[in-house]
This record gives sequence, structure tokens and C-alpha cells, in this order.
Amino acid sequence: MVDFARFMTAMVTPYTADGNVNYPFARRLARHLVDIGNEGLVVTGTTGEAPLLSDDEKYRIWDEVKQEVGPNITVVAGAGTNDTHHSVELTRLAERAGADMVLAVAPYYLKPPQEGLYQHFKAMAEATALPIIVYNVPGRTGVNITVDTLVRLSEIPNIVGDKEANGDLTAAAELMARAPGFKIWSGNDSDNFSLWCLGAYGAISVTGHLTASIQRQMYEAIRAGNVDEAAAIHRSLLPVTSACFLNGNPSSVRYAMRQFGIEIGPPRLPVVEPGEEVGGQIMSALRQAPLDLPAEPLDAAAAPSPHAASPR
Repeated sequence: MVDFARFMTAMVTPYTADGNVNYPFARRLARHLVDIGNEGLVVTGTTGEAPLLSDDEKYRIWDEVKQEVGPNITVVAGAGTNDTHHSVELTRLAERAGADMVLAVAPYYLKPPQEGLYQHFKAMAEATALPIIVYNVPGRTGVNITVDTLVRLSEIPNIVGDKEANGDLTAAAELMARAPGFKIWSGNDSDNFSLWCLGAYGAISVTGHLTASIQRQMYEAIRAGNVDEAAAIHRSLLPVTSACFLNGNPSSVRYAMRQFGIEIGPPRLPVVEPGEEVGGQIMSALRQAPLDLPAEPLDAAAAPSPHAASPR
């Protein structure tokens, strides 16, 4: 098992023109994201449109990406759903596919009480030897994982951390104080600077598709005590963060990547690309910002990669 990656991007899922997952291009995209500075990739998270992918599609893309990036890059499988039984099945599939870690989102829509959240994550942890990162994003799930519950979860040996996207810096600081060995990855790009200054372990980013090396410079500056330098980088990236969420995620970042020649294909419904006016606002902001872009366009014309074994 590789060390836990600090800076990771939640990778979009590439599609062909007819809407199928483009596995050869997923490999190319994964390699590009590593080349620009990502230490790890979250595959089939929210940004990867996890609810729109079948279990077979998830298994294959986990397998393909892990084969591509090799043992020194962390591949985190987004295996959480709002169904505990299904989440346990996906967790086992992620381990079989060769993933290094599991990302487990809080069960969405159902709004379970805190005990239900605890039992859900505990069941997933008991189903695997893989390390698990819980994902607290109440703006999408409708339920917040409290500090008390996260402290309880930190006592389960293979629940190693929290992707924190509730925007509550006070709660994050309390969690760090009460469970100092429990790692926090920032889950909102706009919070990276603040959470890193508080002592967060890393980040799982959306804008890392376009800014991985720059964000790592900010992180290293904070670790070196150069907070003014890091703050200046943070300010320079604010237009990128705003642009990449202007039409929601993953719509905005997918659109931007295609405009910059990273041909990942259109999203699956109900996700749609922005219209001309909003798309123009996104690109106007991004063209004035520091970005990590490929030297040449990344198109989908790639030879097929070996077909991963089916989990069925």
C-alpha cells in the first residue's frame, strides 16, 4: 500500500460520442493528471458522475486507471451510495479491482440520523481491508456528519480520514483537536487554503484538473511557513474555483476541459453543459488564470486498452 496521497483530483469520467465510458481515454486522462502534479485520483466520485455509472462500468474504470498509473499513485474508488448493502458490494468490488482506498459519501436523500451514518460507514469498513475516507458534503447529501460521529468513526481502524466539504472551519478545527490522527482532506477548493493553514492533511479537488501543480505550490508554501506566498496563490486561483462551479459540478469543469482541448465527451443526463452565455463567463475567467494545460490537445483517438475482467 502506497502512502496516503495528499493532493488528489476527483477525475471526470470520459465518454465516447455515443455516451459509453471511454476507457482508453480514461487512461490517458489519468496519466495527464498525474503528470501535472496529482499524487492520487478519486475515480467515480461526484465529479466522475458516480450515480450515472453501472457497477460494471465502475469496476472497469477503477481497474483500468490503476493499471495505468501504477503502484506509486493512489487510486481512490468512489464506492458510496445511499444504500448500505450496495455500498458494501461496491467496496468489495473496489478492492478486487485493485483500488488503494475507498471514498464513502454520506448516504444522500434519505437523511439518516447520526447512528445510521455511523452504522453505514462501519459496515463498509468491515467489508474491506482498504483504508476508507468518509465524505461529508451536506450540500449534496442533505445530511451533515457531526464531529461527534466523525470522532467515533476515527476509532474504526481502517476509516482513516474525512473529505470535508461542509464549509464549517470551526468544526474541522474541533475534529483535528479531538482526533489528531484522523486525516482531513479539503473537499471544497475554496477552503483548501484555510483548511491547510489549520493543519488539514490534503485536498480532493475539482479544479485540480486544471491547477494541480499550482495548488501543490500553495500547499508546500504553507508547510514551509510561507503563508503570505500561499495566500497570494490562493487569491490567484479564486477565479478558477468560481468558474469551475458556475454551472454546477461536474458540468462546468467538463465544459472547460473540452474547451481547452481535453476531449472527454459530453456528460450524461441529467448533467448538461452550460449555455453560450454561462460558458463564455467560465472561459473568460479561466483564460486570465494560471492553469496546467496539456502542451497538445488530448483527443479521444487512442488505441483500445486491454479489457478488464468483469466482476460478474
